[in-house]
Amino acid sequence: MKQICQSKYEQETTEQELTFLKQQINYYNSAEQSFQCSPIAQSTLIDSIQNKDIRQQLFQRYKDVAIQSKTKLLNFYLKTAKNEREEYKKKYEDKVKQLWSNQKSSNNNNEKLSAIMIELINQRCDKISERIKCIYKFKAQLHQSSLPN
Repeated sequence: MKQICQSKYEQETTEQELTFLKQQINYYNSAEQSFQCSPIAQSTLIDSIQNKDIRQQLFQRYKDVAIQSKTKLLNFYLKTAKNEREEYKKKYEDKVKQLWSNQKSSNNNNEKLSAIMIELINQRCDKISERIKCIYKFKAQLHQSSLPN
């Protein structure tokens, strides 16, 4: 039971973390977060170049590299979070399959879990999911309220 509940906790946490990450990526890719609005867009070194054409060319290269790096980094975060979610989802499903397999193969009635005990495990897993979702809902609201308007 402890292993199943722990696996459910890990599975739900990675699921909610992925959802939260997607929300953050959407925000950082929004129009309000364009390159010109970010602090990195202000470069005193580039601004110190006297030749306007060279300054604009250098700034454009700088901007292209920054945007490209941001995109690669966000995609890496997303890929990693998805892989982790799949890993923990499979781990949880394997634990549940193992429980059912043990239930079916056990000849000793003392080793078998009662229907009530299985229902309690399911309810506990549901409560774990609800709690994690609530935490991430609060985390998303907190993050949203801390963003500049």
